[in-house]
Amino acid sequence: MGAVRCTRPVERFAAALSVALVLGPGCSSGNGGTQGARLSPEGGVTATGGSAGSSNAGGDAGAASATGGTKGSGGNGGWSGQGAGGTVAAGSGGTAANTGAGGATPPASCPASDAGNTPLGSDVFSPNTGKTAVTSLTYENVGATGAYAQVVDGWSKATGCVGDPDGTLCKTVYKQEKQVSGPLAPFDEEMTFVFAGPIELYQLAVYRPENGAWARQAYWDRCTTEGLAFTGNKHWYECAGFVESYVVADGTKESPTPVQFSGSIAAGTEVHVESDALCNGSTASSDCGWSSGLPIHGFGGDARGSKLFAVKMRMPIGDETPAYWILPTQVIRSSQYGCNCRGMGSDPTYQGGCGELDVAEILGGVTTSLEATTTLYSFQDITGGGSVAFERPVNESATFLVIFDADGSRIGIRRLGATDFDFASSLTAAAVSGYLADAGTVRTLK
Repeated sequence: MGAVRCTRPVERFAAALSVALVLGPGCSSGNGGTQGARLSPEGGVTATGGSAGSSNAGGDAGAASATGGTKGSGGNGGWSGQGAGGTVAAGSGGTAANTGAGGATPPASCPASDAGNTPLGSDVFSPNTGKTAVTSLTYENVGATGAYAQVVDGWSKATGCVGDPDGTLCKTVYKQEKQVSGPLAPFDEEMTFVFAGPIELYQLAVYRPENGAWARQAYWDRCTTEGLAFTGNKHWYECAGFVESYVVADGTKESPTPVQFSGSIAAGTEVHVESDALCNGSTASSDCGWSSGLPIHGFGGDARGSKLFAVKMRMPIGDETPAYWILPTQVIRSSQYGCNCRGMGSDPTYQGGCGELDVAEILGGVTTSLEATTTLYSFQDITGGGSVAFERPVNESATFLVIFDADGSRIGIRRLGATDFDFASSLTAAAVSGYLADAGTVRTLK
């Protein structure tokens, strides 16, 4: 990030938090029907809590199980079926309509998120630092053989909450050199969404290559949560520090369990989006490595680290500058920059360290700026968009795709319109290849 948002590194808290997911209220569908709670986070059977009335044209009705389920009757243009094994069929009296990329089913309608498709006004790009607006940018030659300093521990009351002004403890106790190699390294590791308000989120999803297509691994809208959790540095531990925890619906406070997130992130509030799977421990020897707070997984993609992050959002004008960036989940688990494997602060040896990708960040402290910049940090290089930027979505929502492509050793960022991506249950390989082919501005790492 251009502006570091961090807390002091602190020792882990002892008990893992509960993983029970509290689903949000039902969503309206058709003529007065309500969807009730949607699918469970593990993709299980439909939660109870509402029934769907008949749908109007273009709507949908009923709620389906994650496997083999079928929708209730739909109106003209409705669609039926949800999840693996579900059938896509015409609603009663209607015809089957939009089924998403490659015939996969799109998510059921969520009025609270669908509102993001309606512009609040017009956005016209106006550069405040002379940048040119683009819709595609690609980082090429990503991945190398190298090293970064991985955080393996942190200070606590046992050491008297002693600081580390000269970096000695970080270099000799709290971090150890980690050698890595690969076509996306270090971005082949588990990654986490990070958002700083003001931001209005409407939908997000994570995909990975699977059986010749790209399968959706996690999904959220303002009615539904599947396979992910909203978290943040909100649990007070010790030494004037906070560690990772689940957060309440607006992201401002700690929650003991995952909840259905509202989607609205106020200025001054930061939230993270991680997997809903907990780690098997919190020490350096666990499957996740060391965790100072909630030991939770991020999104790793396939065996080579290929994955796709999709986010539909707006960045309203407010009292602070908003940002969307992606961090290695180990950074989140180490109090977010605790001891700093990103290569800032007291240890410049590894430059950009274990990685960070700023997807759309408003820089310079100019809250009205319409330039959303991108920057990539790793031990390999630190580079950004240079003279180009994305248009900040203020009144009109935009969907940002970030594609980590191991085959091409590249990371592609694409800015699409609000309705140009349907967050379907799977994407065809051809569709993802098409996004990657639209390289736009190319930035080549060293």
